[in-house]
Amino acid sequence: MFQDIHWPTVAIGALIIGIGSFIIVSRRSYRKSITLLNEEEFANGMRKAQLIDIRKKEEFDAGHINGARNIPWTILNKNLNKLRNDQPIYLVCKDGKTCRRATAILVLKNYTNIHGLAGGMTNWTKPLKTKK
Repeated sequence: MFQDIHWPTVAIGALIIGIGSFIIVSRRSYRKSITLLNEEEFANGMRKAQLIDIRKKEEFDAGHINGARNIPWTILNKNLNKLRNDQPIYLVCKDGKTCRRATAILVLKNYTNIHGLAGGMTNWTKPLKTKK
């Protein structure tokens, strides 16, 4: 009965299923690592935290929340020395999706107490600061 089974194919299939399961579980755990806040909650807590805008420099320069530091998420891993592990981190991005990617980077480096602006800058209605 088992002589007709192509074992290398079974092994590859099992490996693909295992890797897929790992990716799904990892993504779910990163989603739980960030607390998404509405605009009011975010504004109330950001003064006592490290406010990091993870958008591209051009987007940041066009308008950002006063007090935010720009560290684009694509280079976040290289700039972790600019973040303190003992203070909350408030992340803001364009639409709220990139914060999850940044959270994955931060969690892997043992950062906790991570918050994000739900919906990102598209949901921010308060005044913005621009670069001149």
